[in-house]
Amino acid sequence: MPVFCMRRIPEILAAYFLFCGAAAAEGIAPLGADECAAMKAHHVLQEGAPVDCGRLAVVAFSYVDFQGQAHDDGKLVVLDAVAPRVLRIFQALKARGFPLAKARPVEAYDGSDDASMEDDNSSAFNHRTVAGSGRISLHAYGAAIDLNPVENPYLTFSGATVTVAPPQGAAFVNRRQARLGKPVRKGMAEEVVAIFAANGFSNWGGDWDGPIDYQHFDITRPVAEALAALPPAEACATFEMGIAPRAR
Repeated sequence: MPVFCMRRIPEILAAYFLFCGAAAAEGIAPLGADECAAMKAHHVLQEGAPVDCGRLAVVAFSYVDFQGQAHDDGKLVVLDAVAPRVLRIFQALKARGFPLAKARPVEAYDGSDDASMEDDNSSAFNHRTVAGSGRISLHAYGAAIDLNPVENPYLTFSGATVTVAPPQGAAFVNRRQARLGKPVRKGMAEEVVAIFAANGFSNWGGDWDGPIDYQHFDITRPVAEALAALPPAEACATFEMGIAPRAR
């Protein structure tokens, strides 16, 4: 398979990009002009975003659904520097038999995070704020992934009241078995936290005190901001260097 981002070491570390063909069933490609226009038309990419279309890549992959059926239409839009690791993550999920309901860019939901969650859609880039705040989300950097939102709901707390999003996720609020290391129900994130962490997505919302976001994985805000500020090749090399010590 062609390589999206590689490191070479002459006098100094350098990196370069080779994009996979857009027609490949699995691979990485730069975001095309039509895709960029669709994101803008459907409120997924708006003025003031921390990264623009030139820093985004499309990761295409295959996956299995909850009935064990294979699909070749998985697609996520992410920051260019993390794209090779995102592809590796989803290849590992498929090899493990970990199911996804679906995975498609959020323009299919007109940029609505709520609609995407309710459809149990795994997603990545979306220029929006963190729910319940004015702070820009790491999804707006293409540096966060939401995995099976129904099986991995977002929980907020107000006194004794717990709000579950999406509402169907109420059936998956009890995570006790997973926390005890016992078999989890299909599609629950606890099973694959280590796969995400090994590929740089070390911040899992299931570890948060509140709100708790079981579907959410990211590379941490300082890393995302640093990568977005670097030229693409340097960002790719920097991200890989940050992962390498954990992989030893």
